[in-house]
Amino acid sequence: MLLKILLIVLIIAMILSLSGALVALLKNDEDSKKRTVNLLTIRVTLASLIIVVMIIGFVTGELNQTAPWIGRY
Repeated sequence: MLLKILLIVLIIAMILSLSGALVALLKNDEDSKKRTVNLLTIRVTLASLIIVVMIIGFVTGELNQTAPWIGRY
C-alpha cells in the first residue's frame, strides 16, 4: 500500500512540475528560462523515480497486473 501512495505522490509532483515549467516557459524573462530548465530536470528525475518504484513494486509483488485482458491473448 505504501508503494501505491508513493506512486500517486510522485505522479502528482511530476504534473505540478510540468505545469510550473509551462508557466515559466510562457513568461519571457531571463530568470524564467533557468526556472523552466530546472523544473524540467525535476520532472525527468521524478519520472525516473516512478519507473524505479514500479520496478521495485513488481519485483516484490506489491504491485501486479490485474487487467481483465491479460492472459487471454
